[in-house]
Amino acid sequence: MTAISRSDGTTGAGDHLVIPDGGVPAGPKRRKGELGYRLAVGWLVLVIFVCFFGDWLWFVKDPGTLNASSGIKSGPSGDHWMGTDALTRDMFARVVSGGRESLMIGGIATAIGMVVGGLLGLVAGYFRGWVDSLISAATTIIFAVPALVLVLFVAALRANSGGQSRTSLIGALSILAIPPITRIVRASSLQWSEREFVQAARVIGAKNGRILFRTVLPNVVPALVSFAFLALGITIVVEAGLAAIGGSIPEDTWGKIINEGRGTLDLQNAPHIAMAPSLVLFLTVLALNWVGDSLVRKLDIREALL
Repeated sequence: MTAISRSDGTTGAGDHLVIPDGGVPAGPKRRKGELGYRLAVGWLVLVIFVCFFGDWLWFVKDPGTLNASSGIKSGPSGDHWMGTDALTRDMFARVVSGGRESLMIGGIATAIGMVVGGLLGLVAGYFRGWVDSLISAATTIIFAVPALVLVLFVAALRANSGGQSRTSLIGALSILAIPPITRIVRASSLQWSEREFVQAARVIGAKNGRILFRTVLPNVVPALVSFAFLALGITIVVEAGLAAIGGSIPEDTWGKIINEGRGTLDLQNAPHIAMAPSLVLFLTVLALNWVGDSLVRKLDIREALL
């Protein structure tokens, strides 16, 4: 515990502030932030578990099974928690199946962005000079192309090739993830490369590869992981936007299900078709952003105490 006194060196009952270990003043704001963080983590764990283990859960129906007795585009009920679609398929089962695809595509694309962008940012921030200039110029060029243009380009490729594959979709989304991750890691590498222990490793003759991966990288990873949550949320939203213009994969994703239910008549007569996946998508992206922001704040505090 740490006590902070007044500037004149004295302490008083009204001025005494107790700060718990970790450097964050205790109070309603911290408790509210911790509660939101825990709720966000709990939601992500629940969504990931249900989506990836839904085939073994008793309450998740087969997304391809037709339920003629339930009716077409029927609303939520005890048998169908999120209603049925135009083919009488269970919407909850489709949302679970679509979530598996959306999370898998977004997760793989973000992982590729972390590896490629992280390596580029690490090299740029450590070596600097012409290496940094070259990598920074490349990321700036990619940033200059609006994400929507890239999305439309991928949709055009799909139209010309007759279909979109997971590989090409993940590749396109990875291109969006690499530049921001590269810049985040580069900025962190620039900072850590100037630390005393890194300079000491250079003086004693340690090789650049050892310094990079044994000294600088472990200190960069926390910032990289915290930003990865934000990048994953953005990637999932971009995939949903791509599905809205027919540029996603043929299998169900959250974006594709939303696209199927966004017609005027469906929004008027059967809003659950679009609203159910939209709500799950919104809460998932919100949770990812909340966790990412919380980790950034926690890491900033630890950095200030070094």
